[in-house]
Amino acid sequence: MFLISYISPTQANEGGYWSQSVNVFNYSCTDGDVDCWTDKRNSLETLPLQIYAPLKPNQVNNKHHICVSFPHLKDSYWVGVAYGIITEGRRLGQKITLFEAGGYTNLDAQLNQVDDCITNGGEALIIGPISSNGNAKQIEIIREKGIPVVVLVTGINTAVDANSLQSFIDMGYTSCKWVLDQEIDNPNETNIVWFPGPPGAGWSIASNVGCLKALNGSKIKILETNWGDTGKSIQLQLVEETLQNLASGPEPEFKYIVGTGTTIEAAAGALRARKLQNKIKLVSTYYTPGIDLFIKRGLISMAPSDQMISQARIAVDQAVRLLGGIEMATGGRPEYNTGRITEHIQQPILIVTPKNFNKFDSSTTLAPKGWSPVFSVN
Repeated sequence: MFLISYISPTQANEGGYWSQSVNVFNYSCTDGDVDCWTDKRNSLETLPLQIYAPLKPNQVNNKHHICVSFPHLKDSYWVGVAYGIITEGRRLGQKITLFEAGGYTNLDAQLNQVDDCITNGGEALIIGPISSNGNAKQIEIIREKGIPVVVLVTGINTAVDANSLQSFIDMGYTSCKWVLDQEIDNPNETNIVWFPGPPGAGWSIASNVGCLKALNGSKIKILETNWGDTGKSIQLQLVEETLQNLASGPEPEFKYIVGTGTTIEAAAGALRARKLQNKIKLVSTYYTPGIDLFIKRGLISMAPSDQMISQARIAVDQAVRLLGGIEMATGGRPEYNTGRITEHIQQPILIVTPKNFNKFDSSTTLAPKGWSPVFSVN
């Protein structure tokens, strides 16, 4: 059982004070041990729900230079994360340098960008790592210099100073378990096709683990697993190939497409073009503005939100606290293996369907319409 709840944040306008209910890990998964994520003491039903109250500007004595590294800004998910970073950096009066590597295949670009920012006076690093292992050595070197590292959205297999991220094991589990629940009264086997995301990315590997866990021993069968970067053209090509191979006959060979937000956005148009929208259902593993629009129109059956804007805001607040020697907002928890007190926050997963769409508060999930990424705050 997983905690799926609707949490309405206290959210002022851009730059205003905010607070939000969050789950706090009982043992912080900040030492790089992957077993921490699946330890029963950190299962969703055991995580306490606590109000995260960030710093107020008058509690921050210094302007720090915070480097922020994203895998890319090719989809609206990461644009939402950027919105959270920039607005919180402005609210707390920090200098923010934001850069993106251009895609999950560009690990070297991310490593070089991080090096450049730290060399140019970066005092802390907030990073969504491209690779759980590939980014680890660099993070170890940065932390040896006394520079705090906060991990955002995607995990890393080495020690860090704080986490603000949802478990993509839980996200993948949630989406695939939702499909299973829809078919609970169906005595027959149900086929799906599965698009977990980029090969080698920590979040997509975790999402795959969660989905397989949800479907283990069930009557839901995965006909195909299609890995690929979340660029729109790549995902559209993967979807088109699947439809050509498995949905060209009188009836499609599967009932659901389950996959990344970019996959499902691409699939919505592809199904309409083939007049398959009433025969194949779409389920995303995360939320985007495109997903939001298609759910409103009834073209997508379900998408979970990990509230990425809130994740980003909390990451900035964590970094400022670390730089200022200020206690973590939730007091922190013992690290999984070491007992070091660190903070590991995740937002409750919000399940959004056409039926409950009108009750969904998107302020912690979607950037305002028309907002474009800003790459620096001085």
